[in-house]
Amino acid sequence: MRMSRVVAPLVAAIGAQIFSVSETAAQVPGLYSLPTSDFLWTWGDTNLEHHRGVADITMQGTEQQFQCELKATLRPSSTMTQTDYRTIEQQLSTRLDFIYAVSQTMNNLEYQRILDWATLDCKKYDPPEKTADEKATREAEAREKMLRELEKRRERAQRNAE
Repeated sequence: MRMSRVVAPLVAAIGAQIFSVSETAAQVPGLYSLPTSDFLWTWGDTNLEHHRGVADITMQGTEQQFQCELKATLRPSSTMTQTDYRTIEQQLSTRLDFIYAVSQTMNNLEYQRILDWATLDCKKYDPPEKTADEKATREAEAREKMLRELEKRRERAQRNAE
């Protein structure tokens, strides 16, 4: 009897600590990992053939090396207005963790049964490979710049020595 009086609050306290740690980790950017190549995430009605009409929310955003396009349509029964749509777009556009913010927002809208469908289509940007000539030119320019800097330093050192 006495042990259960001690154990129950202890278990509750440990459970609360675990929950608060996971909540904190979810709010700290950088504690999640993105896919390594192009990806398409969907929420709500995942059958792309059913996505008709103009999307209520259409925007583009970037995070790390990904360029993404978000399209979302809310249910006709939703009480959200055009102003609400623009507010969502504005909030998402200012986030550095764009993909994470979109994911959170769409999950919340889907949970509230406001979202009809949404897609986040992200493409990874890979800079084009440089040709051997471009690399050689860049190295030659860097070498010339380095030599000019060395010459300037020598001149300054001679002036200071005099």
